[in-house]
Amino acid sequence: MRKVLIMCVLALLVAAVAPAYAEFPEKAVQIVVPWKPGGGSDISARIISDHMKELLPEPLVVTNIDGAAGLNGALHVSKARPDGYTVLWEHPGNLTVAPMVTKAKFRWNDFEPVGIAAKGSTALIVRGDSPFKTAKEALEAVKANPGKYRWALALNAVSHFTFLNISHAYGGLKAMFIPANGDKGRIVSLLGNNSDITTVGFASVKPYLKSGDLRVLAMVNTERSPFAPDVPTLKEIGVDASYDFLYSIFAPKGTPKENIMILSDAFKKALSDEGTISALREQCLVPFFKTPEETRSLWQAESDLYTDLAKENGLVK
Repeated sequence: MRKVLIMCVLALLVAAVAPAYAEFPEKAVQIVVPWKPGGGSDISARIISDHMKELLPEPLVVTNIDGAAGLNGALHVSKARPDGYTVLWEHPGNLTVAPMVTKAKFRWNDFEPVGIAAKGSTALIVRGDSPFKTAKEALEAVKANPGKYRWALALNAVSHFTFLNISHAYGGLKAMFIPANGDKGRIVSLLGNNSDITTVGFASVKPYLKSGDLRVLAMVNTERSPFAPDVPTLKEIGVDASYDFLYSIFAPKGTPKENIMILSDAFKKALSDEGTISALREQCLVPFFKTPEETRSLWQAESDLYTDLAKENGLVK
């Protein structure tokens, strides 16, 4: 009888303790944005984390850890305890490219995917007074006049690989590279007549379109942007090159699957909320939820593309 009583007490204790383990998160979850405040990654992370307050027992807190082309923040997360309380907010053009062209000791697949949250658009742009009215005209001129036209980009970063992707698809382009970091730097370069053509996030160029200071020639996306429905994609004009800003969430390797799925499900719910959708649209972003496995598949395809481009151009370290 005593043995039966002890077993019952133990069962009750286990039942009482079990919910505590099901209450993830029991403290704030840190979302590391590896860039300074104010950029697309930072803004998108803050929008979505703010709309998740009612979905989890504890908040998601955005922390900016910038430097080394986004690698400092990624390194911080890679070394964090794999418990789901520290995650990384990144897009494939950076986390796949930066480690490849540096001596970083980690790669994107050294993390556990939680999901993709939002998608941004990339635009091929020129100044408003440029003679180029279409992407075909611009790319044909760059190809026909090696080294004549100035292309603003950040070496070994997303904008560089976007150029390499377009160049590969168009049979080889030879432009003069003008170093310019970030969308702001490339727009300043164009407006100052220090470059002739570049690619930037559509949200960054939008304020300059009504004034006529800048012109969008094409969208560098897999499909037309809802924010510029009349602008064709490069693929539509026969240039098989695209890049979508896929704002994604990653956890350290070894993070329990159940914790990853709790976060993933919360992101899914937040991205179906009209308030979240409206706030994202104001930044020219659209919800683009993907499960952990779907995220892994999309990122692997991006990684394969950038690996091929890096090898083709002798950029792999």
